[in-house]
Amino acid sequence: MLTSNYVELKSSGVYEIMKEEMFNKLAEAVASGNKEKAAELSKQALDEGIDPQEALVNGLARGMNIMSDKYENGEAFVPHLLISSGAMYGGMEILIPHLKKEGSGRPATGVIGTIEGDVHDIGKNLVKTMLSASGFNMIDLGNDVPLEDFVNAAKENKADLISMSALMTTTMVGMEKVIENLQEEGIRDALIVMVGGAPVSEEFAEKIGADSTHPDSMTASDWATNAVKKLAPAEERWSDEKISVGKVKYRDILAKKKATSEKTKDIGLETAKEIMDEFEKVGVKSKEEMTHIDRVVSSLGDKKVDRLPVYPLACGVLRKFVPTTYRDYTTDPEAFAQSAYLGVKYMDLDMFVGLVDLSITSSDLGCDISIPDEDTPASVGHLDDYEKIEIPEVKEGTRIYELIQASKLAKEKLNKGLNAPFVAFHEGPLLTLTQLMGADRVLMDMKTNPDVVLDAVDKITDFVCDISEKFFEEDACDGLCIDNLWSNNVIMSEDDYWTFEGKFVKDRHVPLFEKYNQPYMIHSCADHVHYDTQIKKFGTGLFSYAYYPKLRHKGSKNYADLIPKYGDMCCMMGEVDPIKFIDHSSEGVQAIENDTEELLKGVLPVLKENGLQSKYVMSSGCEIPPGGPLNTVKAMVDVVKKIGPDLQKETMG
Repeated sequence: MLTSNYVELKSSGVYEIMKEEMFNKLAEAVASGNKEKAAELSKQALDEGIDPQEALVNGLARGMNIMSDKYENGEAFVPHLLISSGAMYGGMEILIPHLKKEGSGRPATGVIGTIEGDVHDIGKNLVKTMLSASGFNMIDLGNDVPLEDFVNAAKENKADLISMSALMTTTMVGMEKVIENLQEEGIRDALIVMVGGAPVSEEFAEKIGADSTHPDSMTASDWATNAVKKLAPAEERWSDEKISVGKVKYRDILAKKKATSEKTKDIGLETAKEIMDEFEKVGVKSKEEMTHIDRVVSSLGDKKVDRLPVYPLACGVLRKFVPTTYRDYTTDPEAFAQSAYLGVKYMDLDMFVGLVDLSITSSDLGCDISIPDEDTPASVGHLDDYEKIEIPEVKEGTRIYELIQASKLAKEKLNKGLNAPFVAFHEGPLLTLTQLMGADRVLMDMKTNPDVVLDAVDKITDFVCDISEKFFEEDACDGLCIDNLWSNNVIMSEDDYWTFEGKFVKDRHVPLFEKYNQPYMIHSCADHVHYDTQIKKFGTGLFSYAYYPKLRHKGSKNYADLIPKYGDMCCMMGEVDPIKFIDHSSEGVQAIENDTEELLKGVLPVLKENGLQSKYVMSSGCEIPPGGPLNTVKAMVDVVKKIGPDLQKETMG
């Protein structure tokens, strides 16, 4: 029922002023994260005759844009955006039914989800929020989405857009398969495809046939809003005739792809066989002055070396030398240890990092886990109550104990057979909690229910410390690397990180490493790490980092930034783009060789300028996808071995 005041004022200037006041109130409700107020004001706007489309665009969406601007300027963080988006959706639930009733026109429809095998959904949720604020009807498939679900949802809803995200390099290849499925169904040209996530580059997006990728949710939303306006009407794009034409159009393209893939059915296995055959013929091409373990230990201590150590983060992909499935790699200690041993042997790697997946600790705390035959295990079900968190004993029957035993076996093989070090790997407290409860929930609860989150982190820190101590007690590693993923200034402020994980690590986890005379080691593929906390406060001895050139303006750092500031206390390890290792063609191999040479020639002078000689490990910025080839990994190793010794002498004397 319209109020009489608004009916009478409809034609006057006063009405416009009052309407603007309503928009401001709606925007403020969203910006402050007040869901109840946003819903109440949306209902009031309808009662007072305000067009629901105007209330959405000029009120709710404007509030979300205010928060997005603050986020871009570093004045707000992901938890603030999640809370504001909840308020926006509270208002949208009231307004959207009336948009449909009043025939405002078909809103653009988008299908969004995180690709199969990947449970990281914060970026996806932010993109969804901004697209919703721009008027899209968003169908959210969630995370760890089976590839066929993207296509099915697009067909069912005659979508204008598919948006796929991935944070893990191990899962990105699924994006190309979705696009191929769209082509096969004849509907690729019926919609636009957008891909995103920190490791996704413009080159990767173009290579797989996506229409675009963007560094943040706001630019993604702006691009998509303009792109769908250029599409033909949905009835035309989704007609049987257009679909039939699409099937014919892509038939030859897909046939050629299929023929190529049949020639190389398993590129990891095929390149592994080529490398093994070459090794059996010629063995290691040149005898080096130092053993792997001596070179790595010397670099950590900035001692004299014959060359810098090299280890692209090839973990699960090395199983192809056995060969074995990913399921066996992650569950069978012998398969894991043999993968590490044969990988180091045939590739002449300077070390091996025992990364299996990021759901081991959370699975032992009660999270449901999916373990596919040939993909990375992932969390598929979260706990519904923090009070249900119970800390188990690290003993036989738990996944983490199995990993410790597998690591112990791998260490023995590498040390005795190849004089190479084994670095174990497990998740830190906050990463464990977000895998267990869901990242969105934990990040929102940091603001709305902080004491509950702090209690949970406190309990899980005990578990993480128990795990690390078990690794040391069992002599199951030469070093231990911790994934402290959430130290990211795009996700939360440095003060919040310190409160919700940093102080727990500094006060309880780091002293455990000191007790066993072990350097604290961290891996993080985040784009804007809190390096002062993670290196200076923790006293970290080795930091494995990723560098994203497209996110440099947001704070992503490279060796030239990190060595001068932290090199005196920490050995940095990075930073070649792991996605480039997927291309096994001669051009792809050459690209890795070029990037490796450029990195090596850049790092050495910076080390010398800062009074250092060897405190750097040549590596990739994140894990090499386990379904990728091995010839590109070997290319990086071979370049460092070939030119590293002479460059070391020329630069350091």
